[in-house]
Amino acid sequence: MGAARLGAAGLGATAAAGAAIFFAELFLADFLADFFGAAAFDFFADFLTDFLAFFADFLADFFEAFFADFFFAVRTFFLLLLFLPAFFFLPLAIVILLLPPINVYDPCRSGT
Repeated sequence: MGAARLGAAGLGATAAAGAAIFFAELFLADFLADFFGAAAFDFFADFLTDFLAFFADFLADFFEAFFADFFFAVRTFFLLLLFLPAFFFLPLAIVILLLPPINVYDPCRSGT
């Protein structure tokens, strides 16, 4: 919707809302900087240090469990592959069993 369709009242309300948001951001930035001051930076620095320490500890525990499970799954997969050669005859056995029996003796061809 263009500016022509909003009308003067719509443009005025939009401009007022934009200005209010702009000055509220400026006020809040100054207010929070004055209210908290250096304490906010100390708090966030301490929080970041504690969070990174917790995160590093969490990741160490997580990767220990993850890699243990991962290598168990890989090892199990390769151990199961060891038993596959024992079953390579199964497709051939199925094909042989499904073929119709071949009649070696055919009375029509025997000539007697």
